[in-house]
Amino acid sequence: MKNTVLIIAHNEEKNIELCIKSILNQTVSLDRIVLIVHNCTDNTISKAKDFKEVEIFECNEGDAPIYARIEALKHINENDENIFCIDGDAIAKNNWIKELSLLLEENILVGSLVVFKGSIFESFSNITNYIFCVKGNPNRWIWGASFAFHAKDINFIKDILEKSIRLKKDLNLSRFAEDFWLALFLQGKGKLEITNKTNITVVSKESSLLKSISRNRENARNGNKMRKYFNLTKK
Repeated sequence: MKNTVLIIAHNEEKNIELCIKSILNQTVSLDRIVLIVHNCTDNTISKAKDFKEVEIFECNEGDAPIYARIEALKHINENDENIFCIDGDAIAKNNWIKELSLLLEENILVGSLVVFKGSIFESFSNITNYIFCVKGNPNRWIWGASFAFHAKDINFIKDILEKSIRLKKDLNLSRFAEDFWLALFLQGKGKLEITNKTNITVVSKESSLLKSISRNRENARNGNKMRKYFNLTKK
């Protein structure tokens, strides 16, 4: 089984080395590591160039991660089989690829628990996120910072991401929420699963408790709009 990791990064000079090292330290061998450097104005590229195993591509389109994700898909070839996606500010546990690979044997889209480091509110969110993973309800959402799929579904994935750009405007969403859309659209094509047997750690960029709470409320409002749209289109 061939494994390809796609990393997207926007001004992650402080985190990109740790991210790449965590991928290189996986218990399962890798065939490719592809890094999409998105609208970077810092030293992310120079830091990443220290790792000869990493293929680096630049993307200067758009102002949100979804554009980097779409660019990343362009670099998947027909020989790739399992595709693992992570953000440049994340550190993967060393069994991340192993556990997601096992899930991909029976599912079309999989993800893992994401642990946030930051404010007190992020610590509280980690508890609820863990409970969510234990209970298991990936049809609602999946973390964009940690997910995997089969390369054979690449065109379907790409269509969903491109459609989510249009839907953001149509539904007046405050962000693209492409991870949510992936879960909603792919549940009609196959099974989804999130595991708590592995995780990634993300350094939260929220500077205060109030901002963290505001962000979660914003996500909840967007989620309600998307679920309503999706249920209406299914009828």
